[in-house]
Amino acid sequence: MKAIVIGSGPGGYPAALKLKALGANVTIVEAGDFGGTCLNRGCIPSKALLEIGHRLHNFEDMLGLAENRPEINFHKLFSWEKIKAHKRDVVGKMRVSLEKLFQLKKIDVIRGRASFVSDKEIAVAAPEGEKRFSFDFAVIAAGTEPAYPPPFDAHRDKLTDSDTIFDLNKFPAKLAVVGAGVIGLELACFFNALGSEVEILEIMSEILPFEDAQIVRTLKTSMEKRGVKFRLGVKAKAVLFEGGKKIIELENGERVEADEILVGAGRKSNLDGLDLEKAGIKAGKWIQVGPDLKTSNPAVYAIGDINGISLLAHSAERQGEIAAENIKGKNEVFNADIVPKCVYTWPELASVGLNKKEADEKGIKNKVRKSYFQALGRAIASMNTEGLCQIVTDENDVVIGAQIAGGPATEIIHIPALAVKTKMKSKELNSMIFAHPSMSEIIKEALGK
Repeated sequence: MKAIVIGSGPGGYPAALKLKALGANVTIVEAGDFGGTCLNRGCIPSKALLEIGHRLHNFEDMLGLAENRPEINFHKLFSWEKIKAHKRDVVGKMRVSLEKLFQLKKIDVIRGRASFVSDKEIAVAAPEGEKRFSFDFAVIAAGTEPAYPPPFDAHRDKLTDSDTIFDLNKFPAKLAVVGAGVIGLELACFFNALGSEVEILEIMSEILPFEDAQIVRTLKTSMEKRGVKFRLGVKAKAVLFEGGKKIIELENGERVEADEILVGAGRKSNLDGLDLEKAGIKAGKWIQVGPDLKTSNPAVYAIGDINGISLLAHSAERQGEIAAENIKGKNEVFNADIVPKCVYTWPELASVGLNKKEADEKGIKNKVRKSYFQALGRAIASMNTEGLCQIVTDENDVVIGAQIAGGPATEIIHIPALAVKTKMKSKELNSMIFAHPSMSEIIKEALGK
């Protein structure tokens, strides 16, 4: 059986590896850098640099214990060029490891841009000329790119986004961030920690509007205390360039001036050039798939960001595995309800399943129990008391969701995520023995309420 995988990102490469393990003859087609957006411009490089910012933030907190707080501008001690070199080193090592893995598994890699010729054939525009490949099954994992809504779309070459922000020649003294979603908030935390004056503009009346209000409020309050400014419920009218500055003119007449403008207003699917109609594949903003991730062409699956179900790297990974298993005869479906959603700001945010508002909207009788890190021994000892944990259960005491702000929320969330997946009752979860002292005890503290 011949299988083609279009894209080598966090969805494509697990699909290819799984298909190979299941006995398929696999070819993976990659138009850009091996590893896709996640490895090269997204998850990995951003987390490498967020860690630098977070460590500096924690170090400055520790200075409260100094005999005499040194009068040093710690931000000026850091080299922007060395920070960028660190990012390149991290990405390079991981990319080489991934490429070696594919060589070891004997998976063919074709460099070039793929497009469909028919329902069972693709063409690849490679430097040495066009190549054609027939397939029994194909998996589209072409991902997304930064979206530029008006009026920013007319000035794309003069602005920056999550793909290009870490390649700036000069560290911005002031950064205007368009969009208070996950991307905008994470990057705002980093640049604020390294000394940039940061202002976030958001068309909605609140940040992260689909997350629990109290959890989000914890983050917003913390960021404001650190000097990040928010302009919510505002809409951009024009982008101007005056005196070496970049200016956003708002519809209310106000102007926001910055050294750089970061457009973090979401992402759009990489559909251009795929010629999906030639393969009978239906798509709108995203490629349309069923719960089994199959497109309208039964021989083609679409996974990861390009289907719009869950724009997260770990969702793409699981979808890649499911597509491979289904190609080999299984009937697996992707369940977005059990996917942990993580925001790597500080404080960190993480959630899984339903929050109270969502449960209410679904007509589910629910109970919310919560506990605050400020009451937790490990949190007090480590001077990390910001935030809280909420556990949501239904009328039968089954855990249906959890939300955490603070501590290592993106690590702790996997405990309630397992409870949601297995439909565990809160009494069962509470009967676990949690190490003491640990930040994970926040779950037990919440359940004890």
